[in-house]
Amino acid sequence: MSVVNQITAALAVGIAQRGSASFVVPGGSSPAFIFKALANGEYSTDVDWARVTITLVDDRQVHGNHNDSNRKLIRTQLLRGPVVAAKFLPLTIAGPVTKMDRPFDVMLLGIGPDGHFASLFPSMVGDAAMNVDTAPAIIQTGPEGDPLCPRISMNLPMILQSRLVFLLVKGAAKQEILRAAQTDHLLPVHHLITQTVKSVQIVTQ
Repeated sequence: MSVVNQITAALAVGIAQRGSASFVVPGGSSPAFIFKALANGEYSTDVDWARVTITLVDDRQVHGNHNDSNRKLIRTQLLRGPVVAAKFLPLTIAGPVTKMDRPFDVMLLGIGPDGHFASLFPSMVGDAAMNVDTAPAIIQTGPEGDPLCPRISMNLPMILQSRLVFLLVKGAAKQEILRAAQTDHLLPVHHLITQTVKSVQIVTQ
């Protein structure tokens, strides 16, 4: 089953069992093919998108209409077609996302060229945000990544409070990073793929 069909099947199960479902997504280019398929209705399981809440696993702390904003990316790439009926909650400190029911139904993650995922970067390895025994939380960072700017992100324990976790790995270079991360604890994604709290499904492109 394709990742798109796995996502929509999981959302449909959440709606059937609990009356609603949640879908947590990243920014970047990796999820673009998923967003396009969902917005175009290219999946096999019917989803009542009006019962789905979508939020971000991380964002850059810029204006919501800025080209570097993940909020803008979601509005322009995902909230189209049938998905426009979904409820979108921007990620904020102590905002409504903290009150969402957990576990989330679907957590979608990407990987960066430095091995980061969400906005958990190499400089944060060893911090509480990367420790599975830390309380789940939404955190703020200093300037990180490319573009270099302050970020907001779910920490690793909050990310793992999900029924399904997908890690999108796009291209040969990122697949090589993932291979290195099996043993290199200085790469943030090492701490995602080697933890034993929740299995992570790897999706290569």
